[in-house]
Amino acid sequence: MNFIEIFNYVAKIARPAHAKQSIAESMDDSFQDIGLDSLDGLVMLMYLTDIYGIDEATCKEWSPTTVNEVYDLLMAHKTKEPASMEEVVEVCK
Repeated sequence: MNFIEIFNYVAKIARPAHAKQSIAESMDDSFQDIGLDSLDGLVMLMYLTDIYGIDEATCKEWSPTTVNEVYDLLMAHKTKEPASMEEVVEVCK
């Protein structure tokens, strides 16, 4: 499954409804480049830790600034991986 697709879905629901909706196109995109602030990033990490089965206490010290940094942290600590986008959507409800 494409991580950028998961990242963009989670970013969409983590942002306030009135926020500009830019998408990540590359793993090198920074949060700033795609219009995510620190609160958006925190909300995203909450969803992503649920999706990948990571205890939220594990990520308290995380401060990723790029899509790739998020990916690397998730892959290093995951206990599961979503089987489909439908599963991602279900976890994010």
